Amino acid sequence: MPERIDVAVVGAGPFGLSVAAHVAHRRVRVFGEPMQTWRTRMPPDMRLRSDWNETSLSAPSDRGSIDVWSRAVGEQREEPIPLPKFLRYADWFRRTFVPENDPSDVVGVDRAGGRFRVATAGGDEVETRQVVVAVGVTPFAYAPPPFDAVMGDGVRFAIDRQDYTEYSDRRVVVVGGGQGGLEAAALARRAGADVELLIRSELRWFTDREPFKPRGRLQQGIYRLAYPLVGYGPPPLNRLALHPDLFAALPAPARRRVARRILRAGGSPWVRSEVEGRVRVTEGVAVRGLERRNGRMQLQLSDGSRREADAVIVSAGFRFSMDRLAFLSPAVRAAVATRDGWPVLDRCFRSSDPDMLFVGFAAERHFGPIARFVSGSRFSANRAYEALVA
Repeated sequence: MPERIDVAVVGAGPFGLSVAAHVAHRRVRVFGEPMQTWRTRMPPDMRLRSDWNETSLSAPSDRGSIDVWSRAVGEQREEPIPLPKFLRYADWFRRTFVPENDPSDVVGVDRAGGRFRVATAGGDEVETRQVVVAVGVTPFAYAPPPFDAVMGDGVRFAIDRQDYTEYSDRRVVVVGGGQGGLEAAALARRAGADVELLIRSELRWFTDREPFKPRGRLQQGIYRLAYPLVGYGPPPLNRLALHPDLFAALPAPARRRVARRILRAGGSPWVRSEVEGRVRVTEGVAVRGLERRNGRMQLQLSDGSRREADAVIVSAGFRFSMDRLAFLSPAVRAAVATRDGWPVLDRCFRSSDPDMLFVGFAAERHFGPIARFVSGSRFSANRAYEALVA
C-alpha cells in the first residue's frame, strides 16, 4: 500500500519550497529537483533583477529571509545578486525549512478514492489528501506560428536546457526581444556563434534604476514611491503588483492589459553590454514562414526579406495550458475549471477541486505579475497555508 502523506507539492522552486515551509508541521513532501530551472536554464553569471529585500523565500515569521541567511552563514549583502549566491541561499532554506524533498519528477497524479495518488519517475507512489502544483514557467514556453509546427531539431526554446558550445561557428537566429531572448543571444555569441536577433517591435533596455544606486535621502524616497518593486513598470501601474487582491478584482480584460504593460519585454542592464554592438538586431519584423532545407533553416520575414540559419532559438514568452501538465490525469484536469485556459482560483489559490492548489505562474492570470516572481512567494505561501490547514 502506498505511503500516506498530507500534502504533496509538485515543484521545488521558490513557490513550492515556500508553501512547504509554511505547512512543515504537517506531513508535506516536495517533489522535483530543488531550483532546477534556476540551476540548469539560467546563465551562470546572471544577476537577479530583484533587489536584496525582494528576494526572500517565505517561511513562518520571516525566519527564512535572505537577511537571516546572510547573518547565519556570514555571507555579505551583494547587489545585484549573483545567481550562485541566490542558489546558496535557496539550498540553505530547503535544508532548514523543508524536511522532505524527493528530487524525482512527478509523472502521474490521479484520484484514488478520496485522495490523490502521486507517482514519480523513480517508481515510488504516495497517497495524499492535497496537492499543490508549483511548476513555474518552464512547461509553458510559447511557440507562435510558424514555429509551433517545427519545434524540434534545429528550432528550440530559449528556456530549454542546452549546450551553447554546439553553436560555435554557426549562424543562429534568436526570435524575441525579452530577457530570455537577449540572454540566449548573448550566450550563443559568447560561444562563438554568428547571431542575429529578430524583434517584432523595438528593443528596449530597462533603465538602470536599481535601489542600491547612490541617491540622496529625498531622491531615494521619490524613487521608492515610483518603484516599490524592481522589474515592474511603469508608475503608477506597477503598484498593482503589490496588491494582488486589488488586481484580482479588476475585470479580466483589464487584468490582461495591465499585466502586459507591467511585464513589457525588455532587457536588464547587465546583459546590455553582452548584446549591444555584438549581436545584429533587426527590429520591426516577424517570421512569416520557416522551413528546413538542406539541413538549414530558411526564414521568411514580414518585410519580404529572408534569412538562413543553422539554428533558431525562440523566446516568445509563456502561455499557461492545463494540457502542458501531462502528469495530471485527464480526470484530474477535467475537474479543474478554467477560464481562458487558466485555472479558476479562489483567494487561497484553491481550484474548483478544493484539494488542488495552483501557485506561481499558474496563478498569474488571477493575482497578477507578483505570482510569477520570487517576491510573490510570501503572499502565495501565506494564502495557501489558509487552505492547507482548513
